[in-house]
Amino acid sequence: MGISTNDISKVITIVNNNKYRPKNRNDKPGGLLDLSSVKKEAIIIGDLHGAIDNLRTIIDQNKKKIKTGKSFVVILGDGEHNDQTGQMREMDSSLEVMEEIFNLILKYKENIIYIRGNHDTFDERLAKSGIKQGLEFKNYLLEHRGEKYVEAMEEFFEALPYFIIGNKWVITHAGPIRGGATREELINIAENEDYRFQLVWNRLHEFRGTPSLKEYGEHDIRQMLKRLNLPEDTPFIVGHNPMWGTGNRTGIWRDIIGIKNHIILYCSIGSPAPYLTIINGEIKENFGLKVEKGSSYVSIQSYR
Repeated sequence: MGISTNDISKVITIVNNNKYRPKNRNDKPGGLLDLSSVKKEAIIIGDLHGAIDNLRTIIDQNKKKIKTGKSFVVILGDGEHNDQTGQMREMDSSLEVMEEIFNLILKYKENIIYIRGNHDTFDERLAKSGIKQGLEFKNYLLEHRGEKYVEAMEEFFEALPYFIIGNKWVITHAGPIRGGATREELINIAENEDYRFQLVWNRLHEFRGTPSLKEYGEHDIRQMLKRLNLPEDTPFIVGHNPMWGTGNRTGIWRDIIGIKNHIILYCSIGSPAPYLTIINGEIKENFGLKVEKGSSYVSIQSYR
């Protein structure tokens, strides 16, 4: 059954009224979700980019816990836009994933959280391999769902939070703001276009030399945690920047380039449906699909 514009409006209301989302100075939902007092298990899913089977597999494996409220789900944005070579104009999977997410939010309410990623936009400047995926998705929706649906989807994008402080962990889509940001600055992020851009676009500086203006390093992670008054070893979890070149093909990269407790999570098509579960500060790696041992195998895992 498809999703209507009225359904998306209901989803937006749920997103905006999350009781853990402080209001900004204009009495609007802020850019921060503060889940630090929530003790139940968190299920973390990385960028899906159209991987509908991965999403359904992970939810199915954890359905009972989500339904009973023992666990909640966080999706790191970028549900849409197939990122596989030769498939980047394919938009059926994008709509399928987003409507599945809408259905999950309607069903499980605040137990399904989706934060904003750089692909959660119709901006024609969003391009991958020269393909303007934001514009392509907009045109696809105009053809298949109509103008009102596009307007509702865009309103959903604009309603999304950018950063989560969890119980002994933090999450954003891409990376920390260079030099860090305070809790108040995150709540009022609507006032700061640069901060919004950095949280959905920054990438890890992997090589020696001077970082570009779209890169972050360990210092930025530590500064971000310090300015949020959090322990410097708090796990910092992001998506956005898969490290396939390392030889690890699982979609989970921990302590990447030696940065302790920095985790990159990616759940796109072709991955083994990786996800994290976190409770009481303990982080476990899980896979919806079996991971074979070999050069790309990560030994710290929990295949369920």
